[in-house]
Amino acid sequence: MKLAIIGAGIAGAAAAFEFARHGVRATVFHDLTGSSGLYSGALDFMPWDEPAEPGALAGELGEFAKQLGNWELGESARCVATLEGNVRPARGGDGALLDLARCVGKRVAVVDLERDDWDAPLLAKSFASSAWAKQTQTQFFAARVQLLQNGFERRISAYDFAALHDLPERARAVHLAVRESGVTADAWLFGPWLGIERPLAGELGAALAVPVGETTSAPGGAAGARFEQARDRLLARIADVERARLTRVERHGSGYRLHVQDREPQEFSSVLLATGGVAAGGVALERSFERRGGTGFRLSFAAPVALELDAEVIEGISSLSSVDFTERGLGALLKVGIATRADGSAYDNPGIFVAGDAIAGRPRTALLAAHSGFQAARSALDYSRRAS
Repeated sequence: MKLAIIGAGIAGAAAAFEFARHGVRATVFHDLTGSSGLYSGALDFMPWDEPAEPGALAGELGEFAKQLGNWELGESARCVATLEGNVRPARGGDGALLDLARCVGKRVAVVDLERDDWDAPLLAKSFASSAWAKQTQTQFFAARVQLLQNGFERRISAYDFAALHDLPERARAVHLAVRESGVTADAWLFGPWLGIERPLAGELGAALAVPVGETTSAPGGAAGARFEQARDRLLARIADVERARLTRVERHGSGYRLHVQDREPQEFSSVLLATGGVAAGGVALERSFERRGGTGFRLSFAAPVALELDAEVIEGISSLSSVDFTERGLGALLKVGIATRADGSAYDNPGIFVAGDAIAGRPRTALLAAHSGFQAARSALDYSRRAS
């Protein structure tokens, strides 16, 4: 049984984990960073601004988070502060995020430093005026801390600033700067700068004996980098990984032949597509000149599957249809994907399964991506065992 996973975001990593749980070592092909590597660090089943029941987490999600090593999933919902100044619920999160549910009714210090992308007084005011803060009587205030050591640190990216704090001397300097600020707080809220490889949030929390953590990250920030490093460590243990770009999936005998750039074709009994949607580049957007305002979608690789939008097939194997955003709205970008059955299997293509944002019409959330990865992997295993 040879199984291939295309894509190593949250859905692809979850699928590889599920295969490994059943004793199968899949081959994972992936190339560039997708939307999983750009995520904010917050974990949700449904879009956070839509009402939803908390519900119990499936057992495999907890085990996946444990093996991944940088996700925290509890029995109850968390509350996190966003980089944009919102306080919002989350089902889980990157381990560096400050869980505000632990700070109810307390005084939270928002670290104030002179970075061009950070305004602590304004953020503290925004957090304090949130419905959550008022309801729980939680206070937020800006606290001046001397963290910058060089002038260029004002304007380097949040990722680069976070990476500086992987250095032992910088980690010690952060702890010392907080101590020397003279501020007394029940919790400390930093921007997304507390290390990439180093779990500095946890270290500071233990040293200060109060909760310490970050806001969410912007795309391309610390949270995405931490996920990718944790993902790489996990996949190295449970799967065979090839960094290569897929160009074509074609039917070959009872299975499929994969063509990847600068490699010899390889054959697999089943293929699981976790290549993401428009945001990740798995679905490409092309201008159409067939009619004014029209735009077409296609997969970023050739495959015998159809793209769907609002239950309507918009691309076949060899055709490119037009989508008018003046009619459908920009929300179409979050809906277009591969048409699948409930178990993740692609229509009319036995042996092809789909997970994550590549599926049409599913909410684009991290935990739903992981759940779909587990489901598609189980379906692929069932199919391969029946076919063998």
